[in-house]
Amino acid sequence: METAFFLNFLTYNSMELFFYEDCEYCQAVFEMIKKLEISDEFTFKDIRINPDFAKELIELTGDVTVPCLVNEQGPMKEAKDIRSYLLSHFV
Repeated sequence: METAFFLNFLTYNSMELFFYEDCEYCQAVFEMIKKLEISDEFTFKDIRINPDFAKELIELTGDVTVPCLVNEQGPMKEAKDIRSYLLSHFV
């Protein structure tokens, strides 16, 4: 994905969260999103339900590690980093 398109996409749409349902680290991020009541800020992309999301994640990061939050700064992979980011931007 071209950088300009990527940044333009995120400017006009929400952040993206790549995940799969039974990932405990993803669940920790979901709990934070629910607690902060910010689910409308995200496009959720389950890589096990939609293989195209897994391909997209590989293009962005080189692997399928989840959770992965994609915002205007790029991909963020660690659940603890994602939770810290959410707290610092939405509290």
